[in-house]
Amino acid sequence: MSPGNSVQCPGKYYTTDLCDGCAYCAAVAPENFDFEKSTNTYFVAHQPRDLEEEEFIQEAMDDCPVDAIRAIEALQPQAEV
Repeated sequence: MSPGNSVQCPGKYYTTDLCDGCAYCAAVAPENFDFEKSTNTYFVAHQPRDLEEEEFIQEAMDDCPVDAIRAIEALQPQAEV
């Protein structure tokens, strides 16, 4: 799935087009998510600015009922064979 909203703040976290607008993410991490009225969905408006916000957005991602919040993981170096 690709990011579902073009107004998302670039960075590690994003929402996909699976978002159904339930508002769980905004209840858990209100500083990080905002509502897009035209699509009736939520998007990442601000990437986490500190450890507390990182924990809240991670909780929102872990508990999202439709699994619409994702994180871009850093590439892991491959072990030499």
